[in-house]
Amino acid sequence: MFKSSLTIMKISGIPIRLHISFLVILPFFAFVIGSNINDIALLANVNPDNLGLNPYWLGLIMAILLFSSVVMHELSHSLVARSRGIEIKNITLMLLGGVAQLEDDNMPPRDETFMAFAGPLFSLVFGVLLLFVLRPLTGYINPDYSLVVYYLGYINIFLAFFNLLPAFPSDGGRILRSLIASRTSYLRATQIATAIGKAFAFIFGIIGLLYGQIILVLIAFFIYIGASQEYKMNQLRDAFSDFTVADLMTEDVVTVNENIKVQELLELMIREKHTGYPVVNDQGEITGCVTMEDTDKIEAKDKKLKNISEIMSCDIITVRPDESLFDAFVKMSKSDIGRLMVMDNGEMVGILTRSDVMKAYRLKLIQQKSME
Repeated sequence: MFKSSLTIMKISGIPIRLHISFLVILPFFAFVIGSNINDIALLANVNPDNLGLNPYWLGLIMAILLFSSVVMHELSHSLVARSRGIEIKNITLMLLGGVAQLEDDNMPPRDETFMAFAGPLFSLVFGVLLLFVLRPLTGYINPDYSLVVYYLGYINIFLAFFNLLPAFPSDGGRILRSLIASRTSYLRATQIATAIGKAFAFIFGIIGLLYGQIILVLIAFFIYIGASQEYKMNQLRDAFSDFTVADLMTEDVVTVNENIKVQELLELMIREKHTGYPVVNDQGEITGCVTMEDTDKIEAKDKKLKNISEIMSCDIITVRPDESLFDAFVKMSKSDIGRLMVMDNGEMVGILTRSDVMKAYRLKLIQQKSME
């Protein structure tokens, strides 16, 4: 989801990234705002005839400032999360706003409440300052400035209240989930919040279709998908919570030397029925990992000539044996790989595959059935 993103700056050490979808939505917002500039001006008690800039230039300025305030909204979440000991990977601006990516989103309900409320609080305070302090003091400077300040203040106040709707996984939905989680299990709280979030998505979708509001339809879609993904992720977290990497890893690991030919590797895969192997050098040190997909990098005629060192991946993703199985699963998912090397004090003590991880999920289902 976030792979097609470009880092443009850092604020307080947190990378700010632009997703490719942002490059689509920014000119769209600029066009929509510019097309309605006269109506916005009348709402702001500004005579449209007195505006100096082209409506679409004004629309672009307003759109950029709007998304800049979204960054500050997300930064508020991030700084509160950091104050609670949770590291922030980045803030990504995308199709319908911004997303702060946390290293670990599994936090106590009280911490989640504070973190979720920080964004809307910033938007509300910022909007009030713009509308009721800055604009009255400086609105007489010129009509264009007055209009921009009015729009930015109004839209931030709107975003503050809209984000507080209990439409999980929005800020309001997360606050609701954290309040429910203080009285029941985190998974059950997520299930309830997800159901409420999907109900809001359905309502937004119907209203959007009836009134031709494409943005509301898109919001409904992202709320529904986001709520579903959050619940699935929490189901997995619950299923894996009783396991560590050591519980499921394979200890007897078959390795291959980096100097063997690709053809020899393919024959080994057929014989051992494994599709990936850690690669070692002549000293027995791990130098990479090779999979069946890597063998497709070269033509058939070269498979007897080339060593696997020429096709293997040198970017080794590792885990510790005492690491939680869920954290290992997240590493696999984010890196889009099927196996992790299990290292302890610099030595490989096992390998964890995607099949090993899903075995834990099946064991959890068996455990639940035995308790019914």
